[in-house]
Amino acid sequence: MKLPKLQYPSVFLVIVSVVAGITVYFGIGVLLAHRSRPLPKTVPMSISKPSVPKIPPTAINIPKLDKNLPIKSASVSGNTWDMFPDAVAWLATSAVPGRGNVILYAHNWRTLWRDLYLLKPGDPIEIQQENVWKHYVVTDSRDINEHDIKAVLSDKNRLTLYTCDGSFNQKRRVVYADPID
Repeated sequence: MKLPKLQYPSVFLVIVSVVAGITVYFGIGVLLAHRSRPLPKTVPMSISKPSVPKIPPTAINIPKLDKNLPIKSASVSGNTWDMFPDAVAWLATSAVPGRGNVILYAHNWRTLWRDLYLLKPGDPIEIQQENVWKHYVVTDSRDINEHDIKAVLSDKNRLTLYTCDGSFNQKRRVVYADPID
């Protein structure tokens, strides 16, 4: 869905750019660091690790808001955000539960996340993944500037909920929750 440029400024474009920049920076650094070393002819089996499948979350339950919503995989490309009228979006480039910062976003609609501002520290949130509910507890909820990407980026193992807020959606609401299991 193509969103108006002023409704969703390129916060996620900046996030994607920062992540891409960090990836390139560290990738080049690793290449330069290993450039002078000869490559081994074989890789010992103890070093190679099987890749862990990235299993996305499928539902979110927020008891205080009486919200039990499906989660769909989503991406952001330029100013085009994958948004859903009946589901929460999981930013597929973010982590999965238990493996880092899980970024979820949705419209500020009555049927979705209009009441997100009501969440306070101590409120429970549950995320379903592979038919198992992962439990989180809200640690912070606040309005942020629409250009504040530091508020969304993190290397912590947590849940980050994100939506529009304020008059004419000029602000953003971010809610953080830490795992309790």
